[in-house]
Amino acid sequence: MKRQKVKFRWLSTLATCLVLALCIGISIPLAGCNNTEAEAGTVTMEINPGVEYVIARNGNVKAVRFLNDDAEKLLEEIELKGQSLKSALSITVAAYKAAGLMESNDTVLISFDKKISGDEKLKESVSEVVREALEKTKSVHTVVYAAATDNDETAAIAKKYGVSQGKAQLIADAKKNSSMSEEEIANLPLDELVGLQKDVNSTVIDSEYIGIHKAKAIALNDSGCAARVEFTEARLINKGVKYPYYRLVFNDKRTQWTYLVNAVTGDILEKNEVALFISLEEAKDVALKDAGIKDKPEVKVVFTKEELSRNSGRPCWILEFYTAEYQYSYKIDAKTGEIIFFDYHIDIRKAKEIALTDAGVYEDVAKITFTVEEYVGGGIKTPYFYFVFNNDVVQWTYRIDATLGIVLEKSEVTLLISLRKAREIALNDAGITDENEATFTKEELNRSTDRPCWILEFYTEKYQYSYKIDAKTGEIVFSTRYISMAKARTIALSDAEFSDSNKVVFTVEELVDGGIKTPYYLFVFNNGFTQWTYRIDATDGSVMHRNEEALMVSLDKAKEIALADAEIPKGVEVVFTKEILSRNSGRPCWILEFYTEKHQFSYKVDAKTGEVIFSRRYIYIERAREIALNDAEIEDVDRVEFTVEELVDGGIKTPYYLFKFNNGHTQWTYRIDATDGGIQFADKEDLK
Repeated sequence: MKRQKVKFRWLSTLATCLVLALCIGISIPLAGCNNTEAEAGTVTMEINPGVEYVIARNGNVKAVRFLNDDAEKLLEEIELKGQSLKSALSITVAAYKAAGLMESNDTVLISFDKKISGDEKLKESVSEVVREALEKTKSVHTVVYAAATDNDETAAIAKKYGVSQGKAQLIADAKKNSSMSEEEIANLPLDELVGLQKDVNSTVIDSEYIGIHKAKAIALNDSGCAARVEFTEARLINKGVKYPYYRLVFNDKRTQWTYLVNAVTGDILEKNEVALFISLEEAKDVALKDAGIKDKPEVKVVFTKEELSRNSGRPCWILEFYTAEYQYSYKIDAKTGEIIFFDYHIDIRKAKEIALTDAGVYEDVAKITFTVEEYVGGGIKTPYFYFVFNNDVVQWTYRIDATLGIVLEKSEVTLLISLRKAREIALNDAGITDENEATFTKEELNRSTDRPCWILEFYTEKYQYSYKIDAKTGEIVFSTRYISMAKARTIALSDAEFSDSNKVVFTVEELVDGGIKTPYYLFVFNNGFTQWTYRIDATDGSVMHRNEEALMVSLDKAKEIALADAEIPKGVEVVFTKEILSRNSGRPCWILEFYTEKHQFSYKVDAKTGEVIFSRRYIYIERAREIALNDAEIEDVDRVEFTVEELVDGGIKTPYYLFKFNNGHTQWTYRIDATDGGIQFADKEDLK
């Protein structure tokens, strides 16, 4: 937990009182003293603010150095120089307590430099002074001692984070036993940092509690865990409870233990052991080993699906991957590593090769067109690949066993005319002598009726054509020639006296030709004030129908109405994402969507009267997600996986955001009201 920076100038009066109360004129000479004014060494005290005291042999403070800004702001108006070490430590802790820094921290780190660390008699004497000073504060529970080490790593850490060499050593040691980053470790509260140490020299100076290190030893001994463990939580809970206790959470990557240890007696109040899921890499190893390719570096494996899911409520890893020859699917039990399901089949490219080779056209594959290529595997005894392909003269149909790669079924149909011949017939009928003038958009062999035919669609600079040609006889079954849509659009605009299409908005432009006597182009367009509807004969370009309708409300006016209704103050940035003139049950209306910094809005405004037909305001999905996480009391968002995040608003009275998320142990389901952020529904499920 990072500490909040506060202003400390008001502490100068408090400091003066403390100095008087502690009789600062009294000094306690340190053991081994000859020259009482000579420098004995350096002592550093840290919680988060860090203070370095240069100590003389007479026990007084010769100089003070602040390790970070918090310490300087806290103590800049307090005179510590010249005080006894005992008084200086007591004054500093009192200032910390007055600033609220001792409310959740009862552990203090004391670091000695090499001068004190190398002199056992001096070290013992200074330690006794430290103990006596801190014991009298009634705010400190545990003193942790660290000897400063002079090496490049700790020096760099100390400089980077503004800490002592002693704390830098704790950070460096913690990196060896934790998966957290150096920065994350450096920002931990002191008691949590100490909790990451394997071995630390600490002294309990208050008999009220046993201390977190003893609590850890009790939990580790009871769990019987011999492997290296990582503590993810280690804290004292003594507020609002009948019996203060230590909450300890630790794991060895496979099992997680949670212990509640009585902070006074050391009794285990509660314990829980949970098997953790196997990792993705472990699941992959299981699958690759089962497939017989784990220890074959020459086989290239590409994973296409790596997903943690459930199989009938059973957590499992779903894996899909392929090699040069095969495709694999696996479901691996996420707790036990057991293979729940597996399947494999040859690669589709290999299956194609088998079919083409059997048809005798593999060498001429460039001239082959596949019209069907699919894998059929769901719920059948023998999964297979289904292929339909042709070379404009012959069409082949194949079923290839997806496991063994053998031909299960095949058929061959002779096409009486080729695609090229059908194109030639259509172009000649259309009077197009140069094939390069035509661009084909559809070339399809249709066998849905007893009469197979080629369906061809193409266009030139002036016209577009549709043809059906009998695939056996070459007879033209059907043909149409239309003017181009661009030409029809120009005719409509010209009739409406618009020469520039950029000045209007087309809301409808389509070709209507199915089952009607006279095919036509339908256009609906407007300039914001007037809307025109046209039907243009698709064969000769004549105007079949024309209608002009005045729009009483312009787009700008509709936007003004929506913004006023949304009560958006002037000066607030608004971004419109949708501005469409449409109809609502035959009623012309403006459909507007826009957002501000805080909300997103949807509006329908009557295009004639300016009446607001529909309006809705949503909170952003990010805000809704934050509400759900806060209600679930989740602090570490990075360990949460969202499986569902969606807005549900179609046809319901109260739209809501639906969230499903989990941390690997618990799954939460939330419905958050999309209009006001209220929690409509909340549920939590234990994943075991």
